[in-house]
Amino acid sequence: MAKTFKEKYGDWALITGATSGIGAELADQLAAKGLNIVLVARKEGELRDHAERLASKHGVQTEIMPADLATAEGIAKVKATEIEIGLLVPAAGLEVNGAFEKTSYEAELKVLQLNVTATFELAHHFSRSMVARGRGGMLFVASLSGQMPNPYFANYAGTKAYVMNLGASLYGELGPKGVDVTVLSPGLTATAMVADNGMEWAKTPMVAMDPKLVAAMAIDGLGKRPVTVPGLRNKIMVAAMRFSPLRLAVKMSEKMVRNAINPEKI
Repeated sequence: MAKTFKEKYGDWALITGATSGIGAELADQLAAKGLNIVLVARKEGELRDHAERLASKHGVQTEIMPADLATAEGIAKVKATEIEIGLLVPAAGLEVNGAFEKTSYEAELKVLQLNVTATFELAHHFSRSMVARGRGGMLFVASLSGQMPNPYFANYAGTKAYVMNLGASLYGELGPKGVDVTVLSPGLTATAMVADNGMEWAKTPMVAMDPKLVAAMAIDGLGKRPVTVPGLRNKIMVAAMRFSPLRLAVKMSEKMVRNAINPEKI
């Protein structure tokens, strides 16, 4: 008989970026499987509202943790929790787009701190107790941008390539120690971050996926495969970029993004 999520991961999941987009959907679907949820995000009011909805809808316990994970103080606050975390989902992410020399240094540094430093620190911290118990899980959130060149999203793509390789490597390393690891690598998804980034994706072949479907595929992949790419169109894009000469892949990606980006950002 297949183990339940509680049998595999214990009572509590911790999800960053838990109040919007893919993170919010992951929180909802993991709560539906009976896991109690620690929700981490910057805005306390949104955290409290989402936690109350999860508790009412699914009958689970929730804890909120307002924290800015682009800061050392925010990361330290999460690491200091006394709750035994059995499933870690570092879903918080940030992107900046535009010509690399024109983007804000401060904004790009924040992308690095949130996408890379926070992901590394939380994974490293919670992996110790998971390995000691001989069970647990980590669900990383990368992006198709981490699997291919992505001009005008250069720093963001670099951070997601880090997440891709960290997670895939830990899939091989921690799996034999009882810890399930999977990387979600979504393409365009209908989230607030995508809606607010100023891109006109309708001018490209990309079609935004429903975050509910993306989250469900991510959860289904836990412990089964190192990387989950939701959607046939996205799988085809990854394959096309992987098997194309790098110079051609760069040109194709640059042309596609150039069609959608605000010309003033180039």
